[in-house]
Amino acid sequence: MARTKKRYLEMPVETEAMEVLIVKYSVGIYSRLSVDHDDRKSESIENQIEIIRQYITTQNNNPKKKQKFEIYDIYIDRGISGTSFERAGFDRLMDDVRNHNVNCIIVKDLSRFGRDYLETGNYIEKILPFLGVRFIAVTDGFDSMSENVSEKKLAMNIKNLVNDMYAKDISKRVMVARKIAAERGAYIGSTAPYGYTAEEINGIRKLVIHPENAGIVRYLFEGYASGISYGEMSSCLYRKKVHRISDYNKYGHTYWKNGEILHQWNPGVIRGVLSNPVYMGKLVQCKRKSRLQEGQKGNCHTGENEWITVENSHEPIIEQELFDRVNAGLKRMAKEPADKRKTGKGAVTDDENIFRHILYCGNCGGKMHATYYQSRVNGKKSYSYYCRRAYYIDGRRCSKNYIKEEQIERCCLEQMKQILKEQNLSSKALTAMNNLECEKMKAAYLEEQNKIMQEKQKLSAQAAALYMQYKEGCVSNQEYSSFRENRSEYENFCEKRMEELKRKIRKSEIKAEEQNKFLRSLQKAQGCKKLNIQLIESLIEKITVSSDGVIDIQFRFKNEARGECDA
Repeated sequence: MARTKKRYLEMPVETEAMEVLIVKYSVGIYSRLSVDHDDRKSESIENQIEIIRQYITTQNNNPKKKQKFEIYDIYIDRGISGTSFERAGFDRLMDDVRNHNVNCIIVKDLSRFGRDYLETGNYIEKILPFLGVRFIAVTDGFDSMSENVSEKKLAMNIKNLVNDMYAKDISKRVMVARKIAAERGAYIGSTAPYGYTAEEINGIRKLVIHPENAGIVRYLFEGYASGISYGEMSSCLYRKKVHRISDYNKYGHTYWKNGEILHQWNPGVIRGVLSNPVYMGKLVQCKRKSRLQEGQKGNCHTGENEWITVENSHEPIIEQELFDRVNAGLKRMAKEPADKRKTGKGAVTDDENIFRHILYCGNCGGKMHATYYQSRVNGKKSYSYYCRRAYYIDGRRCSKNYIKEEQIERCCLEQMKQILKEQNLSSKALTAMNNLECEKMKAAYLEEQNKIMQEKQKLSAQAAALYMQYKEGCVSNQEYSSFRENRSEYENFCEKRMEELKRKIRKSEIKAEEQNKFLRSLQKAQGCKKLNIQLIESLIEKITVSSDGVIDIQFRFKNEARGECDA
């Protein structure tokens, strides 16, 4: 929805009668539709927005109003889980909050804002108040600016906990359903493997051969078996204008058409096709699972004992004999030492490749790769780095960029010593300051732990008093049962929050030690004559090398020190 004219946040304005102060709020309406199919019709985006609009109209028409709400923009996330705050609409909303365009966020209810009780509570209780933003959940009756907001925080925390538990329950049910489907031979992935399409057959999602793409798959298997290299196969497919797999998924057809971008096939992608058992009619699924049930974000790899394998689940593209022959060759290549795969020029091991994580091409931005030449006279290795994109054949081809390791190392040492001398940095003093910052952070977490304990003690006192009232008949059975249920849920919330705070304290200690390791390495660099990967990654953020020989070094110092020299 197009945003309205920009309105700047205003200070309270007095009315003509000079009696009532009216505060103007620039409102960001946020609505989210879950990926959960159990979302009711009442949770539709349109319904959420209408409920919020009605709330705003009612508040603005109140003759005793003390504030006026003006809609700045509407922010929507469709089909996005509430267990993560990594959402496009939400990110846009927070950008407008930071740019002071929005100072009030209104949602239909707390579950639309988020289902992760820790992060949701952190936003509502810490981040938004710090940014000076009012938060309103209409149907939950929560308003961060209301007079009784402290009384409602307990109910809000319980509501957030319930939302979090609901999301984990949904995740568990989805996982079980996917496992059952996989055991029946159904394909449960989002996109069908290259060479197949996914179609519903007798109520089961099955893989069906895509004739055109299957021909490409056969070419790759037969080509590799006959000794054709990855590079030669990639060049052949590029000449024939065959879209790489990601571009096929984007455009929906196999061959390039006018107006489209044609990329060459990556050797790693070709290797992935050759090692995939799906092409001989075998499905291996459930290799990853959600970590939501464990209270963590993202996915993780499962053990082989959790994989679900179904033989002959669909029509094969490749015969078993050809697949086995090709994969036997892949395994031989993987076991063969890198320096024996080439003559004279070899791949560099991780121990030798000291710039592997931080060296980039200044022309195209890609990572530079290490190699070496070994003298046939004395066996000495000379290391160097080059940009792989210089050997590309498509539009991403980079101009040739090559540099010797000794040139980079000499430049790094010179710049490192010069900057450390200019900064007059004392590793001992910086370590002490870093430890002090860590202690401050730990103190904040410990303070929150103490507050939780105090709240639990107050709740215990309330429980004892309420029990006496219940025994005397002053409180009904329904009221007492409701209190006990809410108390149990709140205590569960407190226990989880206490565990989370313990993890944060431990994490801050680990982070402080990592930073101290970096600070101590500053002292080592002063008298250093030879670089190693530990020192490099402690002190340097990034190095870029241009084809004209200019080396730009970005250090990890707080003032973002940089150095530059000619190779």
